[in-house]
Amino acid sequence: MNPYTTTPYVFPPYEACPCGSGKKYKFCCFAKSKNITNNNQNYNAKRLYSEAQKHFRDTDFKTCFGFDTNCNHGYIGAHSLQNNGVLNLIADENHVYMLEMNYHEKSLTPKLEFKKVGKKQASVFNGFCKYHDEEYFKIIEDVPFEGSAEQNYWFAFRAHCFEAHRKYRLKKSYSSFFKKSPEATRNKQLSNNYRGNELTIRDMEVDYDRFKSIFESRDFDKLESFVKVLPFKTAFTATTAIAVCVDIEGKAAADIYNYSESIFVPSIYLSVIPKETETIIIVSRFKEDKCYENFIKSLASCKDDEKLFSFLTFCLAEYSENVYFSPTLVDKMLTSSEKELISTAFLGCISPNQELRFKSMVSAFKLNLFKYKL
Repeated sequence: MNPYTTTPYVFPPYEACPCGSGKKYKFCCFAKSKNITNNNQNYNAKRLYSEAQKHFRDTDFKTCFGFDTNCNHGYIGAHSLQNNGVLNLIADENHVYMLEMNYHEKSLTPKLEFKKVGKKQASVFNGFCKYHDEEYFKIIEDVPFEGSAEQNYWFAFRAHCFEAHRKYRLKKSYSSFFKKSPEATRNKQLSNNYRGNELTIRDMEVDYDRFKSIFESRDFDKLESFVKVLPFKTAFTATTAIAVCVDIEGKAAADIYNYSESIFVPSIYLSVIPKETETIIIVSRFKEDKCYENFIKSLASCKDDEKLFSFLTFCLAEYSENVYFSPTLVDKMLTSSEKELISTAFLGCISPNQELRFKSMVSAFKLNLFKYKL
């Protein structure tokens, strides 16, 4: 939720308490917070991030997004980006880089920094059992990419599941945090973020049902996709499900800053998949989503690759976190100013104040990740 353009959200007194107790908010965390002094309500950005990270780590959970009613095949750590066949193609000594937010000593301003991680840990989420992970995605992992409607569907569905799992984790982490610190429910930034996440989960559950319907009918053409194969290998990879407010022509798309419960905000699905000597770009949407009616068409009609690459980079920097970079890029190709540009751009909509938000947007407009080639 954008704190600069929306009214701060306040938990309704007679709705379920966000801590997950099952009680009404008025008789749970609100009542508890009355007994806590105002001094304890000072949640600055640094403390918020520290607390949020701890609760997010502690609330990981295992599930399977398979369409079976009862999945009993055992859970695994699935990759949203293929370990062998994608991550290994940009890795160096089995490692890649991701961006991680940090706060330095005596600073309340966050900074994204490159962090090296093992490729086996990169992009992993506990969202599938072994059976469904192998059965569903074999058509995009074991079969050469041909750009078929079915292959595009599975790339989109995997991106959806990764982001949905993350949103459910966020919900659990908020509940855990509020249960421990009930006074935090009165923090405007936290309450806004919680509300935004709740609405996103609601919308993603609608999308999941639509993916399931397509799977059962095998009518994969209900998704419309833009596919472009580049004749070079990019130095990064990404896959994500994001709601985007504008298309490449500057026309309005999803109304992402409208937080009315009557508004449904669908996602688009974006994957950048480097191969040995090429890179595959796939952008998909549900055809029934009128807000994105021009989105795919405008990408397909764009003849200016620089404009296309800059726009797709903007979408990733503004809305996504599931992006990984080659150590060759980070350690050998990027200048310090280029690293600064990338880290500032990827603060995106999580920027904690208006000044950083402005810097992030300016940086995102300047950035083109596709110019870095391996």
